[in-house]
This record gives sequence, structure tokens and C-alpha cells, in this order.
Amino acid sequence: MFHLVVFFISWAVWIIFSDKKRWREIFPVCFLAAFLGCLTDMLGQYYPLWQYLGWNPMCIHLANDIGVFVVVTYLFIQWLPKRQTFWRMAAYWFVWTGAAISLELFYDRTGRLIYHQWWNIWCSYLADWLLFALFYYYHRLFRFEKLS
Repeated sequence: MFHLVVFFISWAVWIIFSDKKRWREIFPVCFLAAFLGCLTDMLGQYYPLWQYLGWNPMCIHLANDIGVFVVVTYLFIQWLPKRQTFWRMAAYWFVWTGAAISLELFYDRTGRLIYHQWWNIWCSYLADWLLFALFYYYHRLFRFEKLS
């Protein structure tokens, strides 16, 4: 039930804070995030590095893939700084990776997530940096801002 609540909170945040006029620009990046989430869910069936605990694993993954991952990616791209200096972008990335890892720490501390094999919170933090960089460069490389 917890993950379903997080799903609805995610979309409520999107409804309140998103710039809906930019959906053509930002949703291609969100689809990439959802796809990568689904891909890691499938790979996790064969090589489990972490596991969400709850009422229905499939629903948990779907709630994350089409809820949290989409909304976080949308807002991350939407709020990119206009002036993108190195320090400004580094601070921006620290805020977003800090928020992402804080949510994961909450999941871990409340028993809704467990790590397997060699994976740990630091691997997740590094993965967050890589994912946010991937989303940023994917958005920039394909110049999706021209779709707005």
C-alpha cells in the first residue's frame, strides 16, 4: 500500500508543480527513465541487487516506473538552471541526487527495500549521478527543448 501512496503523491506533485506546456519536450526523457526502470526490474529478476518489499512486487515496480521515475525526471529537466555553469550544475545535481538517495534511505530504514549481493546505498548514489547525467545529456543531445 505504501508504494501506491507514493505513486499518487508523485503524480499529485506533478499536477501541482509541472509546467504542462513543456510536456512534448520533457516526456521523451521521462519515457527513457521509465524504460530504464522497467529494464532494471527485468534484470533484477535474474540478477537481484536490491528488492522492494511490499504487497505485490509487480505493482511496486510499476508504481516506481510510471510514477516516481517519470515525475522526478520531468521535474529534474523542467527546473534545469537557465545559466548552466559548472558550479551551478554541480549544486543542482547534488540537490537532486541527495533527494533521490534520501528517499531510498527512507525505503531502506523502514524495511521496504533490501540490498543483495554487493549492491549498497553508495552504489545507488553513484547510479543516481549517472542516471541524472544520462537524462540531462539525452535531453540536450536531441534538443528536445525545441519541441516546446
